[in-house]
Amino acid sequence: MGLVHVVQLKFKPEVDSKKIDEIMSSLKALKDSCVRPGTQTKYITSLQAAADCSIEGFQNGFTHMVVTEFDSVADRDYYATKDPVHLALGAGLPPFVAGLQVLDIEV
Repeated sequence: MGLVHVVQLKFKPEVDSKKIDEIMSSLKALKDSCVRPGTQTKYITSLQAAADCSIEGFQNGFTHMVVTEFDSVADRDYYATKDPVHLALGAGLPPFVAGLQVLDIEV
């Protein structure tokens, strides 16, 4: 069973578009830079990241989204709790992010 991991970001108002673009590029790069320990094989099956474009008006201040797909819950668990590349990127976000939401669904 696969898993879809959705992250919504709300950037602080003082963060400029250049920095937001840089962060989003770093998030997109996770697809290629996150690898399993030992085998060094990539384990993210799909990753999409972009600015919101909804017309519905229910964003509640969230402006960007990252949708990551994994083949298994175990892969997501490694990503969320142990992958050094992902953890380092996440540790650098607080100065720029006013809000963050994470939801996962098994598919």
